[in-house]
Order: sequence, then structure tokens, then C-alpha cells
Amino acid sequence: MKNRIEREKKAYDEDNIQEHSNKLHMKFRHVFESPNTIRHEKIFIDIIKGNIFGKRLLDIGCGLGISSWNLYSLGALYVHGVDISKRFISEAKKKEIKGELEFSNKNIMEPIEETYDIIFGRAILHHIDYRTVLKRLYCSNLNHSGIMIFMEPLGSNLLLRLFYFIAKSAHTPDERSFLRQDLRWLRENFEDFEIIPINYLSLVFGILSSMIFSNPYNYLMRLSDKIDCWLGRNIKLLIPNFRAAIFIIKKK
Repeated sequence: MKNRIEREKKAYDEDNIQEHSNKLHMKFRHVFESPNTIRHEKIFIDIIKGNIFGKRLLDIGCGLGISSWNLYSLGALYVHGVDISKRFISEAKKKEIKGELEFSNKNIMEPIEETYDIIFGRAILHHIDYRTVLKRLYCSNLNHSGIMIFMEPLGSNLLLRLFYFIAKSAHTPDERSFLRQDLRWLRENFEDFEIIPINYLSLVFGILSSMIFSNPYNYLMRLSDKIDCWLGRNIKLLIPNFRAAIFIIKKK
């Protein structure tokens, strides 16, 4: 596990993996700026905002602390942002407010002592031993009636597998997107688990749209959004083949 942690730190602190990933996102930006993606970004934030007032939040993989600050400003009692990157945390600490908004250079694969009402993160679980971490967070760090919410990449789509193979510079050596068996494990181990898929046709058409149109909010992407929403609600077997998903775990 120690070697894996060191590789992750190196990828973000020395190899600038985030910059490589951002360049690829900009090349195919209509995927990430499509109506379907924007819709689910709003769903992700609205779920957190709807449960935030007077609550304690843990932001896993907080990066520069922007999301932590935004949620603190919306009425959270306390927000704790953690990230494996010393470079990111050194910047995030400039936003600190002692006892209310705090940041730590922590590896989430190691135990955290405090408890929280909301635990959330973006594209973090697929970098770690998520099974061990989620069980520990759920049992030891999530308060009763608390919620964990994550946005994570899925990996069963053949186009995505090809992308990961070609664009190795935009990914850390140990990251692994969620496959069908991973989603099955989540359903089996958490009684109140919900998954909301993001981008099926919006992935393919988003790549094409990035090459043809200047505006991601075009008729092709609007149509993809409507179809993707219908597919996500009605064709459950197709979910592992979407680009990404929101995971919601509630503790009763």
C-alpha cells in the first residue's frame, strides 16, 4: 500500500498529472460541458447543498480547496478538506478559518478520527482501495442519518478502455474505473445505495461535437442528454457502460 501511496503523491506533486488530464478535457470539452454533464454536476451539488446547513463535511481529494470553501460559505458548520498532494494543500491552507474550514495533507487510506454528516469527493475512490475505505468511513466516520456522495468514472465502456490505454499520461498508474462487479459490490454492501449514471450517448456525440461545433449546447448534445436520462432511468443493465456516475450512500 505504501508504494501505491507514493506513486499517487508523485503523480500529483511532481508529474503534473492534473495538467495532462485538463489538456485532454479541453480537447474534447463538449463531453464535459454537455447538457447531460452540467445536469448531473447540478444534481451532485444540490444533494450536498440540501443537507448542508449546520452540518460537518469531509471533502476527500479537496485539491486547492475551492469546493470546500464554496460549501462552507453556504452554511456548513465545519468543513475539513483532505488531499494527498502537499502542493494542493499548501494552496488550500490559504483559505483556512480555524475551527470552521480546515485542510490537511492526508492519505484517505489511513484512518481519520473525526465524524461527519456529509462525506463527499470527486474522482477519488477509483485511485484507492475503495472497499476498505468506504467501509471504514461508513462505520467509523459517518454520523447517523449521514450521507456519502461521490462522482466517479465508470470503466466498462470499450471507448473508455481505449482512452485509458492511449492517454496514459493523464492517469495515475494505479487508478481503476468502476466496473460492473464494483457496482455490484456497492449494492451488496450498502443497504441504501443509489447510482445516477452520466454520459452514454453524450460521450460519443460529445467527442464528435467537439470537432464540429463551437457551442456544446447544440441540438446533438441536447438530444443526447434526453436519451441518456431515459436510458439511465429505464435500462439498468446499461449503467456500467456510461462514462461516469454519482454514488449516494445513506446511513439510516
